[in-house]
Amino acid sequence: MDRKEAQQLVGQLLIVDLGVDGVYLGELVNVVTEPKKPWRGEVRIFSVLSLPDSIFRNDTIALHEVPYDEGDIDLFRSQQLKRRPQQIQIEPYLDSVLTDLKRRYIRLKNDVSAPSAELEALEVYIKTLTSQKRRTERTKGHNAGNDEAPFYNEYTFHFRDNHYVLVDSKGESLYLTPSHFEYVWHQQGKLVSGRYEGDGVFVRDNGVRYIPEENSVMLIDQKQFDPYYILRKELDPVALQGFEYNLQLHDVSHRDLIHCYNSLLEQLLNRENETSFQGVNFLTFQTDEHFVLVQHHFKRNLTFESGQPVYDRFEFTTDKGKRTISLYTNAFRF
Repeated sequence: MDRKEAQQLVGQLLIVDLGVDGVYLGELVNVVTEPKKPWRGEVRIFSVLSLPDSIFRNDTIALHEVPYDEGDIDLFRSQQLKRRPQQIQIEPYLDSVLTDLKRRYIRLKNDVSAPSAELEALEVYIKTLTSQKRRTERTKGHNAGNDEAPFYNEYTFHFRDNHYVLVDSKGESLYLTPSHFEYVWHQQGKLVSGRYEGDGVFVRDNGVRYIPEENSVMLIDQKQFDPYYILRKELDPVALQGFEYNLQLHDVSHRDLIHCYNSLLEQLLNRENETSFQGVNFLTFQTDEHFVLVQHHFKRNLTFESGQPVYDRFEFTTDKGKRTISLYTNAFRF
């Protein structure tokens, strides 16, 4: 990008690509320009997209050697800074480190030639970091099961470039795609809710349809951006029941969730006019006795038409080596 484009992105998150030293997300704080020199960006590091390979040393992981921590500010060359694609999920720093460690763990787990020492080291570090996160959230009084009063994010409704979108106060766009997302709007002097049906039309639970005008205000309860909330919401009731049964088998519950990377949420928010999705979600549950890593492989078609295929495969792995698989599909119904 050129300096003019960069100046328009001040205050937004960019990708900081340092090659072998890792890839990060950071807020562009300032654009530094000097005569006859390429511009540079002053960036405050927010999270990690890819950890440096140099920190992985077979039987240990030198996390302390990651060159940037959360909140660090540095100057970077223009060539190292890139606009952030919308499909990149934004996670807090510790969560982002966990996500990358889990990606590496899963990749090595599927490689028969992978060194067992590195797999064991990854298990230890994942467990240590999830314990740290758990203690922090306990200190803050975090309770994943409590029902708090709704806190709404406000958007305005627009039709842009042949797409229906919601735009927040910062100008960020949320593409509208049929899903189980619940939207709230004012109608006849009261707040009502429903889901997005498609073609600029929302439908309430009672079947009444609503077509917003340009710039109409739409609200979304902030809890719906909780990756784990969305994951459970998108599960078929039978699949959810099977998932919860397997959590019980592994002596964990929803309240023991430490980390959730929701690929489906990422796709729902950023892939306009698409209704077919597939990918893998990563979940970690932690108790005082053990931790459980869950891979959720999914396939979805969210057109809400009868007969659409659904596939969910949950792979549970504990730090004690126990592994179980739970599979749900509606393919045999039709």
